[in-house]
Amino acid sequence: MDLNYEQLEQEILDVLGSNKYWVLATSADNRVTARSMSIVNDGLNIYFQTETLLDKYKQILINPNIAMCYHNVQIEGKAESKGQVASRENEKIRKIYCVHHKKSYERWQGLEEQVFMKVQPVKITMWKYVDSKPCRDYIYVAERRAVREYYHGEQYDN
Repeated sequence: MDLNYEQLEQEILDVLGSNKYWVLATSADNRVTARSMSIVNDGLNIYFQTETLLDKYKQILINPNIAMCYHNVQIEGKAESKGQVASRENEKIRKIYCVHHKKSYERWQGLEEQVFMKVQPVKITMWKYVDSKPCRDYIYVAERRAVREYYHGEQYDN
């Protein structure tokens, strides 16, 4: 069933705003890795700080398709480097990042290898119970479309 995109988007933004630590999964060369990350968001776009010497960065260069999760929300998206954290081009994201992760930023920002990564969500899934019935709400970001599918939907059709 179709849902109101703006309403579901706001639910997702509320989740992004309430927790700044998500699990990030990356993969390359038949190897999948996952780790907790300190994140911030600007709308649905998600940013994190990392080092170019680490596996996650190297995997994203090979395969920019990533997944993130927190609690009942899963995000599939494309990641890309936005360059050095201290660069002038990253001033806006740096300010947002320092509101939530100032100590982390200050600890690592002096290293030339430190970069901001941007995740552009493609598909977002939120698991829910509606009237005690399990379902998943989906946002397809590029199409600005939101839908709900009941889990084992045939059991709940009226």
